[in-house]
Amino acid sequence: MPDLKPKLWPLSLFIPNAGLDGHDASCGGSLFIVETVIKPEEGWSGQYSDQFEVFVYHKPTLTSSCQPLPPPPFVRDPKFHNIRTKISSYAVVSGGSEACISVEGAGTYSFDTVKHTWRNLGQWTLPFNGKVEYVPELKLWIGLSAKTQQLAAADLSALDSQPELVKTWNELSPGEGWREIQDSQLVNLGAGRFCIARFFGIRSPKSYLYYDQIIEDYFAVLTGVEVVPCVDGNGSSCGNDKSSGGSSGQIKLQMVKHKSKLHLCNDGSLIKAVF
Repeated sequence: MPDLKPKLWPLSLFIPNAGLDGHDASCGGSLFIVETVIKPEEGWSGQYSDQFEVFVYHKPTLTSSCQPLPPPPFVRDPKFHNIRTKISSYAVVSGGSEACISVEGAGTYSFDTVKHTWRNLGQWTLPFNGKVEYVPELKLWIGLSAKTQQLAAADLSALDSQPELVKTWNELSPGEGWREIQDSQLVNLGAGRFCIARFFGIRSPKSYLYYDQIIEDYFAVLTGVEVVPCVDGNGSSCGNDKSSGGSSGQIKLQMVKHKSKLHLCNDGSLIKAVF
């Protein structure tokens, strides 16, 4: 692997066999890495910065090459230089030929993973927070809702306007006094199965020999879920989901909740992410 340029808080998208820069289908795939908060860049110096890079894995030789990529257009637009441009959600669309990012204050952009060009899709943002996963079995994208942080589904096959959520589900009701301390994380397990990681803190009084003290405990709750087509008692499909837009013809979906596990950080450390 080539050296990774230092990043503060990067996001990554892996696209198998993207065929970038003339590489043939024997390529193992490409890993795109971009900073969450993209800094403005003054003018054009003839070289790309390290804010957006791609690692291309060559399967026959088992080697990788690294290439800097052009940043989104707003990076060099002066009107965005005083705005905190943070990527709020991102996804692979169009069968892997495009990567889509929504940026707070700047709108939604699509990156052509073959031509390395950007286009502005609009001033709207995707209705998700964080990474959005495509589920081919459902032909829908699954992520965490931007408004409620609940598990949600949407169709991102056409991005000529802001997409709407077709369904949301709530897999966990936090206990009394539970305080969310960071964004939840959705981990894709394949075939519509996910692990939802939520991160909490809770304050409680602790009595010692000579004084009382408020202690905050940190913990994570991991919940396994599946998103599957809804079926009735006879094993038949429940039909079209009229509640998710009527004429869209989407099959009704249901969430199957599996086990939840709570992990307490006894040593005072804090879980930041689940892989």
